[in-house]
Amino acid sequence: MAENYWTRYMRRRPITRRGFLKGSALVGGGAATAVLIGCGDDDDDDEPAPAATEAAATQAAAATEAPTEEATPEPTPAPSPITRGGTLRIGGSVGGDSVFDPAITNHTTTYSLGMGLAYNRLLNYDGDVQVNAELVESLPEQPDDVTYVFKVRPDVNWHDLPPANGRQFTAEDAAFGLGRFNEDNPEFIQGQLDRIDNIEVIDDLSFRVTTSEPFAPMLRFLADDPILMVNREQREAVGDEGMKLYENMVGTGPFIRGELDPNVRGILNRNPNYFERGEDGQALPYLDNVEHLAFSPEAQEGAFISGEFDHFDNIGAGGLFIQVQSLQDQMGDQVAFRKRLHSAIEETHMHNQKEPFNDPRVRQAVHLVINRQIAVNPFGPESGIYMGPVPQMFHPFAFTEDELLQMPGWREDKEQDVADAIALMTAAGVGVGADETITIPTPIQCPCHGTGIKDDVSVLGLELELEQATGADYFAERAQGNFIMNIGLEVGGTDADTYIYHRFHTDAPFNRVGFSDPDVDRLLEKQRSTLDTEARADAVRDASLALIEHSPQAFTASLVFYPIFRSYVMGHPEGIPFGLTHNLGNLWLDT
Repeated sequence: MAENYWTRYMRRRPITRRGFLKGSALVGGGAATAVLIGCGDDDDDDEPAPAATEAAATQAAAATEAPTEEATPEPTPAPSPITRGGTLRIGGSVGGDSVFDPAITNHTTTYSLGMGLAYNRLLNYDGDVQVNAELVESLPEQPDDVTYVFKVRPDVNWHDLPPANGRQFTAEDAAFGLGRFNEDNPEFIQGQLDRIDNIEVIDDLSFRVTTSEPFAPMLRFLADDPILMVNREQREAVGDEGMKLYENMVGTGPFIRGELDPNVRGILNRNPNYFERGEDGQALPYLDNVEHLAFSPEAQEGAFISGEFDHFDNIGAGGLFIQVQSLQDQMGDQVAFRKRLHSAIEETHMHNQKEPFNDPRVRQAVHLVINRQIAVNPFGPESGIYMGPVPQMFHPFAFTEDELLQMPGWREDKEQDVADAIALMTAAGVGVGADETITIPTPIQCPCHGTGIKDDVSVLGLELELEQATGADYFAERAQGNFIMNIGLEVGGTDADTYIYHRFHTDAPFNRVGFSDPDVDRLLEKQRSTLDTEARADAVRDASLALIEHSPQAFTASLVFYPIFRSYVMGHPEGIPFGLTHNLGNLWLDT
């Protein structure tokens, strides 16, 4: 790509492209699945990695100092036996979004109340964003670059509720469930599966998906949270309006909808015909019921401490580290938690078609002056990690923290960044460059990071009028482009493409800032059509550098949350996936 301010800095960085991949081999699980595994680089066989050298030295020292007689190892505690039955009580909001149609909503509470428990996906992803099979037997066969052949598991049945009445889940069901996302309904979540050109049922348990062109994110998009399979007979019976209602959820998931009394209580019951097996080889779920209990935000912590519920309701997100610390101070080892990267990101939108942000120099100046050492943790300690255009969790596509901290805008020493930003404003002849103050109305979701950014950009002669907005108003105005600048949060997705193409391509559905550049468009198109993982990583990074240069928005941080529960709730994986769908099938209560 062309030489620019940012590529010059990246060229100086000690981490080269080969260095970035050193010690790793890329394993493809289809067109879009990649994980990193330990493996030496062919060019460096004669030189051990520093970590390996340190480990070897440690082992040698230990061998020198070890006593001659054999040491007795500490006994490993036996794991608690899995207990079946019981009710997991979840405390929090029992209401939230009233829409229970996965084609429309991505509301965390709605997933927790039932949508993420009653439905399944064809594919899912783990804490490393590695794609796995769920309703299908395995990842698809790929006879060519645009064809995916799936085989449905033969042991999956719909809930024993009308109109499905427990019948087998088939390839025709899968074809309907996928195809529905591309139906012409303006309420539906659009864009992710629009490269699907055709879905063909081969037989009762096989179907073929064909894309219009090679599409690298395909499998990760199929594994994303909203791609839940709904029942076609139910849709025929109640229509799309009826599919929004809790009482019309008919899925294949581990729990069956029960009664929902908004703002009071909700209950889901064990599906006795669920197909997945647990660690003991027996059918999941372990629990008999999941019960949601309504508590006001002010009453939640006290109710949890007194034992009125077992798990906070934000399983699809999590609490904050300061909340974990507070509960540990009061409860000790009676409380447990997991650290969980989240797909949500901080966003500082600048409308690229409106003054003063129609000048890229002004946008670059804002990018430079934001103090990310402060903004990276918007909700207190350990609440975020540095982010470029793509969150760090998407290895090898994203810039690492070490790389980011060497780049303008992320550097810890802000002196040069501020000087360069003022020079850009002077060249643009606005703000501090014209000895004037520009007042900008700025809707915000919360003051958590807005106040810091307000202080940062004041040196540029930009005076932000922070206007607290409800979530609904904030998202509505943002979607319509009714802003000059706004500051908030947004849930992302399961692939790098969601964070760059969907937000910044000229024709993308979520290009809310009005950014358009034909050269950047070509880079964004290249990364999503490049199927080789290593080549795609290069393409994503090239596109990311171009976006940093043009600064359509200021890239700051992705969020970290902490699901919090009482310590007798067992079965949470160490690497909790960052999305919304947690079907709770593996959880059990250690009685």
